[in-house]
Amino acid sequence: MLSALLAVALALGLSGSRASAATPEPADSTHAVSRVSADSSSADSTIASGAVPPRDVFDVVGGILGKPPAEGELTLLIPRRGLSITLLPAIGYNPSYGGYLGVSAAMGGWIGPPETTTLSAGSASITYSTTKQLSVQFKSDFYTPDNKFALKGDWRYLDTSQPTYGLGPATVAETEYPMTFVLYRFYQMVYWHVPRSKVFIGSGFLFNRWDEVKEPDAVPGVETPYQAYSGGPVSRATSSGISLGALMDTRDNPINARKGAFWNVSFRTYSKALGSDDEWQSAWSDFRVYPHVGKGGRNTLAIWNFSWFTFGHAPYLDLPAIGWDTYGRGGRGYLQGRIRGLNQSYSEAEYRFGLRRDGLLGGVMFVNLMATTLPDAGNFGLVDPGFGAGLRLKFNKRTATNLAIDWAWDRFGTGHFFLGMQEAF
Repeated sequence: MLSALLAVALALGLSGSRASAATPEPADSTHAVSRVSADSSSADSTIASGAVPPRDVFDVVGGILGKPPAEGELTLLIPRRGLSITLLPAIGYNPSYGGYLGVSAAMGGWIGPPETTTLSAGSASITYSTTKQLSVQFKSDFYTPDNKFALKGDWRYLDTSQPTYGLGPATVAETEYPMTFVLYRFYQMVYWHVPRSKVFIGSGFLFNRWDEVKEPDAVPGVETPYQAYSGGPVSRATSSGISLGALMDTRDNPINARKGAFWNVSFRTYSKALGSDDEWQSAWSDFRVYPHVGKGGRNTLAIWNFSWFTFGHAPYLDLPAIGWDTYGRGGRGYLQGRIRGLNQSYSEAEYRFGLRRDGLLGGVMFVNLMATTLPDAGNFGLVDPGFGAGLRLKFNKRTATNLAIDWAWDRFGTGHFFLGMQEAF
């Protein structure tokens, strides 16, 4: 909690105004025209009826400092064309990395007319953690004017370490194998909007290089799960290929959806002709839906399912693993990489509710389920559940961005603390 408050305080000190603050990491936004205005959150909707005006942390600090708002509340919430860039401290905590400190450049806004263009978001960051891990990342969801094209990128350099546990479901008796590696990643997709539809289709280039892979605690002569799968102590693996995909989005706000649905599917093929070590393929489906619940539709039940399959012999670190989705938000309750297999099916439901009528504070409760398959096994094995609860602090009411503070537990009762900006999905 202390790091969360510190992050907010530093962000407020560096941000020029409420209107320019943007989410520090991109959302999975796509086709839906995001009218992040009076109807974008339960609190924001009250402004239209003259009830309780929405508030965020900038309002709180401005009130403490006696600083009047630069614009009227209604004007502030009206979408306006333009992509703002805000420099923010990157301070947080993840159980896989520990505490981390750095700097990020947050991008958010409408590249084209807000009436016909989806909200764009992106972030560039560099952080260093208490476990001596360096991370340099750029992630983007950009939409050209009138949604003619969607550009989705995931670029990373990670000099990192994390334990692996072999393949299959989590078990009490499993052994932890520390691993260090350097990851070079370049994923870039370009989608074209199909006229008179809510669908985008596109393709892209995918590159992963896992370099300097080491297992520092490996005992000579004793084969680890990584070595057994890889055929020895492999120190480098490269995957290079192309992706074909389609997506559809009817969400009202890709940063913090309260209604609508999202579906992204892709087929990826990795080829030696493009520099890959082996020929293999993967398929991915990401589906999300946000039905209203409760009186007046003030609360939201968010439902998420993704399925991740591989065909052929994928590198061990490219196999489906919990916490290795684009934004690393899946599987709260488990360490990143704790559950890994040839295929993975993941589902999560989260109930989101307000704690104040002005939207400044909110809460969530969530439960997730995941299942994986082992080599030479055609069926999914034991299901691993996770569950938890969290608080939400409205960081930017214009884009409905929240600071997310979550506590989650795995099926063994082990708890973990998660701190991040915006919703998990």
